[in-house]
Amino acid sequence: MTPVTLAKRALKFFLPRHAQRVLRDRYEDLHRRRPRPHRGRPEYGLSPAQIYPEGVRFDGCLRDGIAPLLDGLVIAKETPVASIGSCFAEEFGRHMRQGGFRYIVAENNVMQFSANWGRVYVIPCFRQIVLYSTTGDFPMPVERSEEGWFDPLREGETGHFATRGEAEAAIRAHRAASRRAFAEARVLILTLGQSEGWIDRRTGLAWGRRPLRDHDQFDARIFTLEENVAWLEESLRRLRELNPQLDVLITVSPVPRFATFAGAEVITTSFAAKCTLRLVAERMTRALPRVWYFPSLEMTLAYNPHAQMADNRHVKYGTVDRILELFDATVVR
Repeated sequence: MTPVTLAKRALKFFLPRHAQRVLRDRYEDLHRRRPRPHRGRPEYGLSPAQIYPEGVRFDGCLRDGIAPLLDGLVIAKETPVASIGSCFAEEFGRHMRQGGFRYIVAENNVMQFSANWGRVYVIPCFRQIVLYSTTGDFPMPVERSEEGWFDPLREGETGHFATRGEAEAAIRAHRAASRRAFAEARVLILTLGQSEGWIDRRTGLAWGRRPLRDHDQFDARIFTLEENVAWLEESLRRLRELNPQLDVLITVSPVPRFATFAGAEVITTSFAAKCTLRLVAERMTRALPRVWYFPSLEMTLAYNPHAQMADNRHVKYGTVDRILELFDATVVR
């Protein structure tokens, strides 16, 4: 019996179970920094990319694993790139600009997008943007608030105007710029954010912002997997009709929803939406050519040193205790 084995048995015999679990979690923190070399399992025909990585080797394994899946997608400095989507899409736009890439800016906007779309959190809003950018007869609703006239199909930061006429002129100019952005892009980076939004009962249109009043006029809805898949596929096919050379890179934002109006509880509702959107993205990569997925969600949530052991799979004892404490507090009587 080795000294290490003897020490483990002694600690297990003399220390209380709780102290053993705390020490094991601390050991996992140390082991995370010096994981074993990452290898495949050739006896089973598995490459290193098919084996879950330990510790700090997570990003490297993910990089090596997704590289073949992104084969065919190339973004060079001179590649015209556009981005649209949730707040996380702003990070891509900022990165492109700061890196000296040919990032398309078809009109001025306060955010880091290629047109003044504002943050586009849900797929039905993205679909409406595609429709009004590719057709000439899409409805042009204009609403009024204390700040002025505005376009309800877009987020509030896209602007308010003193008169309805000014708002309509600005919307027409925006729609032309939106079309140019989609038409000029060689690569579109689309970040899916959430799957809950507001539907105007009068028009059936999805609002790009939360209504401030008259909530009876709106339905707060959680959109289904089937709806999201159908809407996104329709939208990407329309963009390909406008721009046959367009490559699409889809990612899912790791940022959860701030509040839910359609669910009973925000945390599980938001994470259910992330799972739905991740599956939507997977469906698109299979349904359409030249559509790729980039794992922003996985890089954020699947690597969690605070909650996971060094193997990045099993849960630390401290986290297990938290889970069971919540179980006792909510279910056990």
